[in-house]
Amino acid sequence: MMFKRYIPAILIAAAGLPAMAQYDQDITVEGKYVPEFIPQDRIGLFPRPVKFPAEKSSLSYSLTGVNADFIPQAIPIPATGWNDTRRYSAARGYVELGLGSWLRSTLSAGYRFIDSRNTTVGIRLQHNSTSLWKPELSEAMADTRMWRYDESLGIYGSHIFDGKGRLDAAIDYHIGNFNYYGYNPVVADDAGDGAVKAPTQTLNDISARVGWSSPAALDDISWRAAAGVRYFGYRSLYLPSGTYGEVDAFTGGRETHVNLTAGVNFPTSTKSSLGIDLDADMLAYADCKGRGTYIPESPVLESPETYGMVSLTPYYRFTRSRLDIRVGAKIDLAFNAGTEDNRYNTFHIAPSVTLDYNAGPVALYLHLLGGSQLNTLAHDYEEDYYQAPALFETRPIYTPLDAELGATFGPFSGFHAGVNIAWRASRNQNMGGLYQLFLNRTDFTELGLPEEADGTRLAYDYGFENFYNISGFSFGVNMGYDAGRYFKIDAEGTYQPQDGKTGYFNGFDRPRWTAGAVISTNPWSTLKFRVGLDYRGDRAYAIQAYDADSTRLNGGPVMMCALPDLVSLNFGASYGITDNFNVWIQADNLLNRTNWYGPSLPEPGIQLAAGIGVTF
Repeated sequence: MMFKRYIPAILIAAAGLPAMAQYDQDITVEGKYVPEFIPQDRIGLFPRPVKFPAEKSSLSYSLTGVNADFIPQAIPIPATGWNDTRRYSAARGYVELGLGSWLRSTLSAGYRFIDSRNTTVGIRLQHNSTSLWKPELSEAMADTRMWRYDESLGIYGSHIFDGKGRLDAAIDYHIGNFNYYGYNPVVADDAGDGAVKAPTQTLNDISARVGWSSPAALDDISWRAAAGVRYFGYRSLYLPSGTYGEVDAFTGGRETHVNLTAGVNFPTSTKSSLGIDLDADMLAYADCKGRGTYIPESPVLESPETYGMVSLTPYYRFTRSRLDIRVGAKIDLAFNAGTEDNRYNTFHIAPSVTLDYNAGPVALYLHLLGGSQLNTLAHDYEEDYYQAPALFETRPIYTPLDAELGATFGPFSGFHAGVNIAWRASRNQNMGGLYQLFLNRTDFTELGLPEEADGTRLAYDYGFENFYNISGFSFGVNMGYDAGRYFKIDAEGTYQPQDGKTGYFNGFDRPRWTAGAVISTNPWSTLKFRVGLDYRGDRAYAIQAYDADSTRLNGGPVMMCALPDLVSLNFGASYGITDNFNVWIQADNLLNRTNWYGPSLPEPGIQLAAGIGVTF
């Protein structure tokens, strides 16, 4: 699922091409390069939803997002972006191992083989798994266990050529193996003992990238360039067969994404410069092949056409004392995107304007952004791990305007606060699907969808083409108090009205309220305690409605189908036995609530875990 301004949790996603496509660099700082160690949700296996490309204040004083080293382990959907913490290991090597309830396990490891002033070469490994919890959604699936295994391996390197620039390269591989544990079909009376198995899935995600950046200089031209390729594919695409309790398996969606990025900056004075950024993407897809009783030889199984997009962002930048202004425009040129009868327009333009003013303890910022965001199979996966494993719509999401105005205050004697208001309008926004319910062949009326006056039942889109225009406001506040190591609290919350096509898009579950808080204490240097709360309230899926004959009703009315609130109270503690060895414990969902990742996808109750960490 996709939520406001998040970072993907898995390492391959963090290193993949979509991140490159959104990378925006103005200056490069010479110095020792220390690669980030970005751990996953050690025990919580669901990936952190990806951030929108919209930016918050980039100033160092900005407190619009709060970083803390507390990482909730078993939160299916983190409420807000503040707990998506990026930690890096300053040590040359690290190993962290954890085990928890429901046989959840995690292993993070990394080592830099070369770690000199100019050269860094290293490897990183991440393992997460779970395999014992039984959701018990129905008698037919009483013995079904939720299981999921994710393995990521990455090799990275960088070298600084003194006075010339820096070369970076990385190769990452992620394999995921899981089941659709929410499978709960209607089993007919003549289906024997009704024993059915949940469909299983395997995904492969491979990326390679290389980039060059020149040294920063106030009086000389600076430039950067990078190239990469990413393959993302599923083993199977399941569609319901003509018999309840069975599915037909086709070849899953498979995507190859080639990306080129570049940028150049021309100083016009010590305070101003002209520049231009370039992003070029090409995507190709393989056919979904297979045989089954569900719509044999249906055109719905045809793969998308190969398509591409080029984005140019020319800009002028002015910096002076406390003021930083960047004025530009993002120009997108698309080729062959969308289906033949519903092409994405070749030309799109949106603002790329940022204004940041730092008045010391008070700061203001105004950002007017927008542009086209690629709708790719890999991107949808980062929004929803249990998405439909195929892509049949390649029209990008076009945002003519994504505006945000905010202010930050402090710190004053340890206190800080911030407020912001935002408005975003997007066209062809992917609302995700209800793929799990689609497999279950759930009766549409169970979702609360109304009937027409003549009794005609409305159907909903299964998620392959659930796109529509949406716009709305967001109101946010964050605050905190730092009294030193003995007490620290950080909190953030948003209010984003949601009603069908009205709303500030913040994820497939469209919460009206999100909130989160972390309280930490460090009674002595080697002992740390954290208590955290996540909340996503007034959640509802937006579903396109259709007539029984699959005809859109007046452009497809949108029905809102409610989900329970997500609440998770978490506790963590760590103790450093030596400078290089620590132990930790974690308790998540202390309220023992049944939280739902999505429809038909419940989460376990209280979860316990413990582990050790070593640096060397």
